[in-house]
Amino acid sequence: MEVNEPDNQTEAFELDHESDVGAVRRRFMTLAASSGLDEVRTGDAGLIATELASNVIKHAGHGGALLGCVAAPGARGVSIAAWDRGPGMNVEACLRDGMSTAGTAGAGLGAVSRLASRWDAYSRRGAGTVVTACVFARGAPARTAFDVGGVCVPYPGMAVCGDGWRVHESGRCATVIACDGLGHGDGAAAATRAVLAVFAQRPDDALGAILEHADRAARHTRGAAATVVRVDLAAGEATIAGIGNVAAWIAGDESSRQLVTQHGTLGQAMPRIREERYGFPAGAQLVMCSDGLKSRPAIHEHPGLLAHDPATIAALVWRNHARGKDDATAVVLREAR
Repeated sequence: MEVNEPDNQTEAFELDHESDVGAVRRRFMTLAASSGLDEVRTGDAGLIATELASNVIKHAGHGGALLGCVAAPGARGVSIAAWDRGPGMNVEACLRDGMSTAGTAGAGLGAVSRLASRWDAYSRRGAGTVVTACVFARGAPARTAFDVGGVCVPYPGMAVCGDGWRVHESGRCATVIACDGLGHGDGAAAATRAVLAVFAQRPDDALGAILEHADRAARHTRGAAATVVRVDLAAGEATIAGIGNVAAWIAGDESSRQLVTQHGTLGQAMPRIREERYGFPAGAQLVMCSDGLKSRPAIHEHPGLLAHDPATIAALVWRNHARGKDDATAVVLREAR
């Protein structure tokens, strides 16, 4: 399971020119080194970033990259999601070294698949491509009962993000919290940090108790919205409690269902908290979004997307639905495959 560190965020880069490739590579290598990767794996991270960013420029002309730090049981690493809105590609064909549609060596995805601890790609003709990769010290970390991925992107031009999220696993249960500090910038980030800190202390509490702790912690801040969801695979059930505008859905192959949250603000105006329960059938996915993303994510407009890694789904949701006028977070969780 990969999980964003509680105080980390996703850094968004535009890709318009060859010079942007170098900026993405340098920053990704810096993150890799700061996450404890050795010189060889930091170099691998640089190669992956170069290949993915270069492919965006060559094949689509414009796109972007999302960079972040990730953690798993006993391991730390870095993640990248490269996206575009270009013509799409045949992923299987592009994995064969030597195949190229741009007159280049064509080793990009083949190299990424060999060097990355985990990687995934979703592409649809005429609707662009999203490729994600994680780099850990060596190989992939130990698998757990859940796969999870997310993006947490600051308001454009801001150095800090007022959103945040975290996941806690206990056997076949996972508890996910996503938080949106009011406004953006340092004040919003401080509110979110306060909420995530109390969640980290007692993540196995009842969901209502978690939000009550969060409300008290947020009183010395400008306030926040937060939603907590607990997925119990053994019971086939998801329980939710939410205050404010962090939305959640249970997505299946053919439809998705929005889960009920309540109006209010942690640290300011708290209603009596209600917990709601929903069925969580085999193969379902939990999708959570802050209001920096437009209403309901149109996941089912992308055939086969739910078969892909949660990190890929979250990056595509951000690509398609970010408002561009707020911090924006998308988190996806499912039973491990």
